[in-house]
Amino acid sequence: MNTKLKKQVQALSDRSSLTAVVMALNGNNPLLKNSEDRAALVRYVEAWNTAKRNPWKMRLARSDAERFSLSNLERVWTWRLAPIGRTPAVERLVDGLERAGKRVHDDVGGAYWAISPTGENCRDMAVMFAGMLLTNPLRGKLSEGPCQRDRCRKWFIKRRNGQKCCSQKCGAIVKTAERVQKQRQDEKKDKLKAVRAALRDWRTSTTRLDWKTWVSKRTGISTKFLTRNFTKEGRAKRRD
Repeated sequence: MNTKLKKQVQALSDRSSLTAVVMALNGNNPLLKNSEDRAALVRYVEAWNTAKRNPWKMRLARSDAERFSLSNLERVWTWRLAPIGRTPAVERLVDGLERAGKRVHDDVGGAYWAISPTGENCRDMAVMFAGMLLTNPLRGKLSEGPCQRDRCRKWFIKRRNGQKCCSQKCGAIVKTAERVQKQRQDEKKDKLKAVRAALRDWRTSTTRLDWKTWVSKRTGISTKFLTRNFTKEGRAKRRD
C-alpha cells in the first residue's frame, strides 16, 4: 500500500477513534453504558482541559487519580501481531481509488504490531476511552468543553480553534441569547440610573407619597422593579 493511502487510512482511523470518545462523553457509546463510569470519564477530560491538556499537571480526586493513572491505562492494552494486507475497510477505500484509475500497490506477505484493548484492565471502559484520547494524534480537536448552548451541552470535534459550539445552529442561538442578555443588562443599568436620580429628588421633595409610588410615577418604572432592586434605598429615611 502506498504512503499516501496509508496516511488516509490512518487519518480515518484516528477520526473514528476520537468520534468514539466523543460519543462516550455524550453518553451515546454502547460500550460505556454505566452513568457513573461516564461521569468519571467526563471528570477526567475536564481535569485534562483545566490542566491545559498536560497529563502531568492534572488534579483529580484520589479515587480518579488512581483509576486513571498511566499504569492503569497501560493495562487496558496488549500488543498483537496482525498480517499485512487489505482489511475490509481498507478494501473499500482501495476499490474506490482503483475505479478512479489510480493503481495501488500492496505490501503483503508480512505482519505488523497492532494494539488491542484486551489487557487485564480492559473491562474498565472509562479508562479505555481515556487512553484512546491521550494517544490520539487528533486529540487537540476535542472541544474544551460541552457545547455552550444550554439545551445541547454535547462534546464535539472542533472544526476550528476556539470553537465553543458544536454547530452553526447552536452558535447562532448562543450569540442571540448573549445579545439579548446584554441588551437587558444595558436597559437595567439605564433604569437604575433613572431611579437613583428620582430617589434623590424624592428625598428633598414635600410629597406625602411613599418613595415607590412617587418614583414609579416620576420615571414610569414599575413598583415591582423598585422592590426587587431598591430594597436598601427604600429603607433609607427621607432627609428633612
